[in-house]
This record gives sequence, C-alpha cells and structure tokens, in this order.
Amino acid sequence: MVEYNDKYEYIRIEQTEEFKELKRRKYSFIFPVPLVFIAYYLFFIVMSAYAQDFMAKPLLGNLTTGYLFGVSYYLVIWGLAFVYVIKARQYDKLVDEIIEKYTDGEGTV
Repeated sequence: MVEYNDKYEYIRIEQTEEFKELKRRKYSFIFPVPLVFIAYYLFFIVMSAYAQDFMAKPLLGNLTTGYLFGVSYYLVIWGLAFVYVIKARQYDKLVDEIIEKYTDGEGTV
C-alpha cells in the first residue's frame, strides 16, 4: 500500500483519466447501495401497513412472514458490508496502481 507522502502531487494525479474512471466506477457502486436498502426498508413498512394478513401468516411454527422479513435486514446489512469490503479492496488496489504509475520511486510525479 502506498503511504501518504507530501511529495506526491495528488492534484495532478486526480486530473488523470485513470483516476476519473476510478471515481466514476466507485460512485456508481456506492450511491445505489443505500438506495436499494432504503427501498427494501420502505417495502417492509408498506407491506406491514397494507398486507397485514400476509405479514401475519405463520411460516415456521410461530415465526411469521413479517418477523422473518424483519430479521432478514440483518442478513442484508451483513451481505452489503461484505460486498463493500471486497469492492473497497479492489478500489484500493487501483488507487495504488495509479499512484505508482504517476510517481517514480521517490514520490515525484
């Protein structure tokens, strides 16, 4: 991993096409994820309000559809966190490659 160094000209690196592409890819992943989760959460609220019979239907013993749907949030959050960690590592590698490409061994651009 490349460590921060005052000698790097980050503004110049930030203006490269590789860095702009990295930012585009990163933001195209980061921003839709919370929107999907918010939609999932709002769907639960709507179902609780307007499909009470469905949400009260027992599935496994005394566990209802609504209860299992609510518990599924934990699985979704952990799944999203897992995917984010994997993607963040990929982005970190790309950042290191970009910095290495635009700097020599001594940190000058």
